[in-house]
Amino acid sequence: MSFPLEVRELSARGRGAVSVLELVGPGTIACLRRLAPGARLETGCFEVIALRDATGALLDEALVVVDSALRAELHLHGSPALVRRVRAEIGVPPSAQSWPHSIEALAEARLAEAASEAAARLLLDQAQGALRGELVALLEREGEAFRTCAAELARRGLGASWLLSPPQIVLAGPVNAGKSTLFNLLVGRERVVVDSAAGTTRDAVRERVQLGAYAVDLCDTAGERALGGEATAEVERSGQELALELRGRADLVLWLAPPGSEPPPVADPRRRVFASRADLRRVSALVPWPLLAPLEEPERTRRAVEEALLDVLELPREPWCSGQGVPFEEPWIRILERGDERAARLAVRDWLDAR
Repeated sequence: MSFPLEVRELSARGRGAVSVLELVGPGTIACLRRLAPGARLETGCFEVIALRDATGALLDEALVVVDSALRAELHLHGSPALVRRVRAEIGVPPSAQSWPHSIEALAEARLAEAASEAAARLLLDQAQGALRGELVALLEREGEAFRTCAAELARRGLGASWLLSPPQIVLAGPVNAGKSTLFNLLVGRERVVVDSAAGTTRDAVRERVQLGAYAVDLCDTAGERALGGEATAEVERSGQELALELRGRADLVLWLAPPGSEPPPVADPRRRVFASRADLRRVSALVPWPLLAPLEEPERTRRAVEEALLDVLELPREPWCSGQGVPFEEPWIRILERGDERAARLAVRDWLDAR
């Protein structure tokens, strides 16, 4: 894609019903065609488009308003994490980004969207100058010392990104596996109906929950089972198709395997399998996966899910270190980890000079 292309967030930062991104520049239409293959994108049109990432996975259904070949607006669902994902897919180089606000002002603005106490503390440190101090020290280094320090800052930023953009956890498995029971336990209330009848959950239900220091977006999905051709099965079949798509986009899939069932044969590093309905098993039953018993052992169950999250995403149990400088904007992280000292120096100076 050719640049320059500027991307500006027109709506107030933070959670809301709608987030609006403005794309301005000669790369506008080419960018939109890459994000939404097949869209008409005619000048003056209002069109609902499916935004997809580089792998083809659905990011969001958005409204696009094309003013001209040089300007368009994307109206997204109001999620700071979604806005950051779309901006990352657009791929505007950090050198082409404008940073009209200081590091401290950006951190303070993002405090409103902090998903957890640890995220808020991390952003507060940056608002009080922690990152600025690290970047000033970075510019004093040269060569390998510069690249090593930049890589460390990028590593911190990548770790912090899970605090600032909560990971997606999807509960999956066959019908009657206990997914809704586990979902209710982690949410802390009866959020979804639990019933012994197969196929009770037919849609995806989402809630933000806290697992240790991390906020996560938890999703309960329709269970898997063979369906006939009757008309009444169409709703459940749609739910199963949605569950399959959500598993493909999840950061962690918790597959619950009740007695007599097996997980999908294809290995997935993002999936952890648990033997569910442990209350129906004999204590001496030999099963190859850890047991979950949400009703009988709620605290142990919560700990097991938290451990799975930390293990799969390689997260530290305590993600916030008081006073530590951490880059919290994704383009900053990308340029610091690239290893190009000249480009990083120019970018760091821009970030420090922004007011």
